Amino acid sequence: MKHAYIVLFGLTIGSVRADLNSGAVDSDTMSPEAEVFNGYTVAPLGLRGAIEPNGIERTFEGIIQDIEVQIRSIKADFLWVDFRPTKRSFPNLPRKRNLSKVLCHVQSLPPAPRSAVEASRDWLNSLATELSAPAQQCAQLSCTQGAAIWLCNDEVEWIQQNSITLADRVNAILNEPGCETNGDSGLVQGQAFDGAGWNVIVNGAQC
Repeated sequence: MKHAYIVLFGLTIGSVRADLNSGAVDSDTMSPEAEVFNGYTVAPLGLRGAIEPNGIERTFEGIIQDIEVQIRSIKADFLWVDFRPTKRSFPNLPRKRNLSKVLCHVQSLPPAPRSAVEASRDWLNSLATELSAPAQQCAQLSCTQGAAIWLCNDEVEWIQQNSITLADRVNAILNEPGCETNGDSGLVQGQAFDGAGWNVIVNGAQC
């Protein structure tokens, strides 16, 4: 399977509120060097797991293209279906995952090409692996062909979500008519909130 997407598996952010519409950020929690995306501190991507069943666990960093290159340098015939992500136990049972709301055109972010967002959604569905986000952190899941997808965790505890669930939230934005740009169904921008305290953002980007 060919993957032309940037996926962010490890996220880092200071103490920030996840609702982009609020624009509220505690400047005392962010270092002046930190990269910020609409009030969120952005951390480097990281992925840990075994690249084959019963394999040893390894840590990879970089955008998904970089990670795939790193993995294929170790196992040339690697397939994502063989990846075994490191699992962590929750201090409490995770809350039921429910879409709570979709907001459109948040923070005046540029719209993204629908076709590119759909391709990223389909890739997240095919990946079908657990993606983790530490407490109160935000990261880019994908950036391809002018469409960026972000995952932000507003919780005070680490979370883990399957990429299929994340794809479902992307789909919720795609299916919201109000997230189209001036009636142009080919361009979309929005933010889908989950009741468990995290959200997914879709916007246009230079990639």
